[in-house]
Amino acid sequence: MHLSAGYNEAVHVLESAQGDFLVGLVCPEAGSVSRDDADLSSIFAAILELLDRSARETQLPSMRLAACSGQIPAAREQELTERGIHRFTDPETMLAAHPDINLVIDLAGSPETVRTLRRILPPSAALLDRACTVFLRCMLVMSEVSGQCQTDLRGSRNLLNAIVDELPDDIFFLDDQGRILDVNRQVCERHGVDKQTLLHQSSSTVPAGPGQVACGPARQDWPVLATLANRREQEALQTWMDEQGRVHYYQVTAYPVFDETGQMHRMIEVRRDVTLRTEMEKRLQQAEKLAAIGELSMYIAHEIRNPLFAIGGFANSLLRSQELTENSREKVRIILEESKRLDKILKSIINFARPTSSELAEVDANLIVAETVQVLGIGSQERGVSLDVRLGAEVPKIRADVELLKQCLINLIKNALEAMPDGGRLTVTTAMERRQVLISIEDTGHGIPVEIQDKIFNPFFTTKKTGSGAGLGLAMTKKIISDLGGDLRLNSRPGKGTQVDLLLQPYVAMEPPAPRLPDQKSE
Repeated sequence: MHLSAGYNEAVHVLESAQGDFLVGLVCPEAGSVSRDDADLSSIFAAILELLDRSARETQLPSMRLAACSGQIPAAREQELTERGIHRFTDPETMLAAHPDINLVIDLAGSPETVRTLRRILPPSAALLDRACTVFLRCMLVMSEVSGQCQTDLRGSRNLLNAIVDELPDDIFFLDDQGRILDVNRQVCERHGVDKQTLLHQSSSTVPAGPGQVACGPARQDWPVLATLANRREQEALQTWMDEQGRVHYYQVTAYPVFDETGQMHRMIEVRRDVTLRTEMEKRLQQAEKLAAIGELSMYIAHEIRNPLFAIGGFANSLLRSQELTENSREKVRIILEESKRLDKILKSIINFARPTSSELAEVDANLIVAETVQVLGIGSQERGVSLDVRLGAEVPKIRADVELLKQCLINLIKNALEAMPDGGRLTVTTAMERRQVLISIEDTGHGIPVEIQDKIFNPFFTTKKTGSGAGLGLAMTKKIISDLGGDLRLNSRPGKGTQVDLLLQPYVAMEPPAPRLPDQKSE
């Protein structure tokens, strides 16, 4: 905490004060109380309260009431008796009995009493007259009001801190340059660091999670920059990638904070993890795309395949004709081959759109993986790719369709091999993960750029050259796994490789119902 100069000077004054004040109270003489002195009791009570507070609060000088003189308010006589304070008839007698009194507080208020006190007090003793005492009382009231305001402010601040700390979002309090002034507890817990290590940094340098890196160039879409420029609330959806290559989505919002003059002097940045929501939205969009493709495929099946069948039939007929020259025969042969290629694409579209017809059975995942890798691994050595197959020893059977599962594995392994044109390592693993059977295909290829990772499972999306594929392999793989009740997970780091995990449900045998016993008839 940085103390101001005025605060330090006040502390110095208190430290230089006398160690203890022995107090003597001078009240009006008997019979001299008037309407002007009707508040004597309240002033007397305020003085007693100040003396009590000095014993409890270390920031006040120590003050102790030694004696009093004159007429004491009737409401306070019992209290003084309990305190053991002796009352004298006049100030002279009181000072003679207590020569060590070094602070006299005059509550009488008469000029004669003030002149008498100044005459009989030693130079080392201080005098507070009635006016100073009333002023002191006002200061006490203001101190109480200030203390209550501070208590209320402290309670409001604690309540606000509790609310902010309980929010699940990451909240950064920034200055007008985007530097961190404070953060909520969620930020510290997420990163596992102390708050002090984050202060005065630019919030753009703090990742959304530990070990995560921002996707794309330096944070050009940082909302704080836009808020600094236009002094308005700004929002952006940012992507971050963790150490395992998983992509996380965060909704980042920057709010300007203005002072009483209208100047923006603070900002608040809020980060909300919307990965789950974003993935659900993408699945919904995928389902809508599939529905649209289904409708389109029905049109294609009826309107295009019939003319295409006629084209292929006539092309075959022309090839059997003896009247064609060799040059014309070659052209007809090209027509026939292209019609067959087009028919193959149409079949892929129709097969993708229609519901997967599968014959679910008890399948040995290790056996299927071993057979598929054995077939596709024949040409891997020529590519310079080494195979590493790790089959789990305690992997249960799964409920799947053998041919469809093989098709998925073929698609994934072929893509992995194509991603390593200069060689590398292909690792295929089977294991158990959270009550599901895991089949993992991992390569050390060029990886998938972050900006297209959420697109590669879309129908007709492909990065291959034109004519090398229709872009349905990965989309069909994900659809098959989803129809089998499983899940597909992608982890890819550009320049380091890609890992695709298939999570499938173990096979659960359905017990046949117990045979009913024949009804026993009574004899």
